[in-house]
Amino acid sequence: MATTTELLTELNGFLEKESYQKAVDVCNKIVAKTPTEQIAYNAKVLALIRMNKFDKALEVASRFDHLQVEAAYCHYKLKNEQKAIDVLASLPSSPAVLHLKAQAHYRLNQYNECIALYEQLLAQAAPTDDTIELKTNLIAAYAAAGRGAELSSRGLETEGSYEIAFNKSFVTLQSDDIEAAQTHLNEADRLCRETFSTEGYSPAEIEQEALVVQLQHGYIQQLAGQEEEALETYLNVVQTKPKDVGLSAIAANNIATIQKQQDLFDSIKRLKAISQETLKDKCTPVQHETILANLALLWSWMKKLDECQEVLQKLKSIFPNSSSVAPIQLYLALGTGETKPTADTLKKALDIFKNDTSVNGQLCLAHVYILLKEPGKAADTLRSIESLAHSAGTVATLVALYDQAQNPAATQQVLSQALAFHAAQDSTSGEALAIQEGDGAYQLAQGNYAAAASRFESLLSSESLTPEMRLRCMAKLVVAISFVDATAAETRSALLPRIASASTDPEALIKSRAQRKTTAVAPVPTKKRGADNPERIARKRAKRREKHIEVLKSRQEYYPNVPPHPERWLPRKQRSRGNRRHKNKFVGAQGSGMGSQKDALKLDAAARAAAKKESATHKAHVVSGPSAMERKALARKRR
Repeated sequence: MATTTELLTELNGFLEKESYQKAVDVCNKIVAKTPTEQIAYNAKVLALIRMNKFDKALEVASRFDHLQVEAAYCHYKLKNEQKAIDVLASLPSSPAVLHLKAQAHYRLNQYNECIALYEQLLAQAAPTDDTIELKTNLIAAYAAAGRGAELSSRGLETEGSYEIAFNKSFVTLQSDDIEAAQTHLNEADRLCRETFSTEGYSPAEIEQEALVVQLQHGYIQQLAGQEEEALETYLNVVQTKPKDVGLSAIAANNIATIQKQQDLFDSIKRLKAISQETLKDKCTPVQHETILANLALLWSWMKKLDECQEVLQKLKSIFPNSSSVAPIQLYLALGTGETKPTADTLKKALDIFKNDTSVNGQLCLAHVYILLKEPGKAADTLRSIESLAHSAGTVATLVALYDQAQNPAATQQVLSQALAFHAAQDSTSGEALAIQEGDGAYQLAQGNYAAAASRFESLLSSESLTPEMRLRCMAKLVVAISFVDATAAETRSALLPRIASASTDPEALIKSRAQRKTTAVAPVPTKKRGADNPERIARKRAKRREKHIEVLKSRQEYYPNVPPHPERWLPRKQRSRGNRRHKNKFVGAQGSGMGSQKDALKLDAAARAAAKKESATHKAHVVSGPSAMERKALARKRR
């Protein structure tokens, strides 16, 4: 029997050959002989991790304090990120611990914590350390957190890494600099091909590695409005059959966003082909949520309501706070836009969103109230959304709704609260200035000229106004102050820019007008009616039938078991019972006419004798013509 030393030597050989299953078997033999041999446990955990058997590796690692980092890594790979963070919290802050903790925070969408950890790792790194991976992950975290602008001043070098160049394209996209993003992607594509070519990869393998850059090229083309080129790029990525199925999923989703309603069958087929394992393991949470939302929207466009509801339920169960669920539910509740919503439809929609406390749910509820012609309730609903209540767009909408509901007190309260909110935050921000200008315009419209003039004067004293806003405020100030102080209004109006004089001579204009005797009337364009389309006529009849049935159901005398007549939807002239047979047959006049003349001739003996004598004068004679054989011969000649 082999000794422990011999087994350790054998174990080392299997690890070098990457024969991990045999290494695990040897570890079991070593542990059986020497239960306290830590090297065997360390090697066994490593081999199990290499074989992606994280659950079995976790069983071993969790029993030993010196294997807690490996245990945390197993938790991370098993999608238990918070558990991994909890395990790492009790360990010393080594680079491995900080790096794993940063990755766990990134997966939990806790990007600010992730950025802080990567910044700490970069600060602790020695000048000779390889920090390319740290910088790559740091840039990705900044981009995911929406803080890409903070990196523009740091000037991080690419350092020959296509990953850094690739991630820098995301940072520039957040600044809406599409050209710079395209430049970074071109550099990433070049570095990617050079790197893998130097390492001895085949052309096919290099193309596989460069697919992620190509996919991002398509995304930038789509953002730039080049949808045909982007669609071609996405199709090329799909046809290449990436080994990373996550790339295929993203390409399929982007193809669907370009095709929209043009090819619904193809788009649904592509999104349905994405497996749950791909969505869970290869896509980020944002990508997973987006793909499910797009699939539900496609089903709604196809009028497949059951399939759409099934996807929506899955979306709500996985992402309870998804902002895409409520708009699609509203689209379904209102009848997918085919017909005008009825009272019953709006009532059902109201019941759906009354208990929905999400932002989009409340927005949908306000939309339903507007359709119900209840602007006051719609405004109250919008006002209850704290995250949106004081934005310039929401305040303008609330003012319009309360004005329609004839509630000036609520309008004034909304403006006062919004002004106080922004005064406490930053009174010189664009939102604050827009609300102040809106308040002045509202006071001017209500006839509160002194308050309007005061508001515009305070705005003009600010140095944060844009030239366009300053000109508008100055013009409105002149209008408002003209009702209070005409002299001051005249003084203010002198500061407004002069309107360029017209080049037309007034006298010539008057003469040309006098010479014109009649007023030329522009011809009214007539809309040509196209040929009747049978499909369009059938659709109109179907809609008319649905509308008629809705009206019948709303009546008390509605009998659901008695269907309407099948010819109810045909025009009256085309109905079988409506056609009166022989209605156009000539029957002659009544009382006198041709019939009475004939009867009179029959009774007139003298007239009958004269007619008989006249017919006798016409003697019969024989009419000669070709015989039957001659006629056949003539027919053959004609042929």
